[in-house]
Amino acid sequence: MNRPARTALTLAALVGLTGTLAACGGDVLALEVGDCVNQSDLQDTEVSSVTTLECSEPHDAEIFGAVTHDDGDFPGEDEVKSEAQEGCITRFEEFVGVPYVESEIYFSTLSPSEQSWNQADDRTSLCIILAEEKMTGSLEGANR
Repeated sequence: MNRPARTALTLAALVGLTGTLAACGGDVLALEVGDCVNQSDLQDTEVSSVTTLECSEPHDAEIFGAVTHDDGDFPGEDEVKSEAQEGCITRFEEFVGVPYVESEIYFSTLSPSEQSWNQADDRTSLCIILAEEKMTGSLEGANR
């Protein structure tokens, strides 16, 4: 069975941002594996800021992996998204504990746009678990 990830997102142009997260919201380039967020911050096709939460607080999305793309010219949106999805599928099993095709959990990716690639030297796609309901804690090792 081939289970696609949910809609992939693109990082907005982020020229001049410091990479510092603020309590009310922060630079999406500063997100790291282990950060918890809410899907409502990720609903636009281009995302430039997001509020991180302690994973002990209610949230419905969690960064579970990062895929680093090769340096060079922007390979195109389709190629970046394809590389991100392939990398995230591998990282999904490592994080959740079961292969993605067997899991009840979905994920999405947050990938560089051509503009953030060229202007912010962004080469990282993030893998984001999407929960159907708010949760507290992490889905690491959930085995479902």
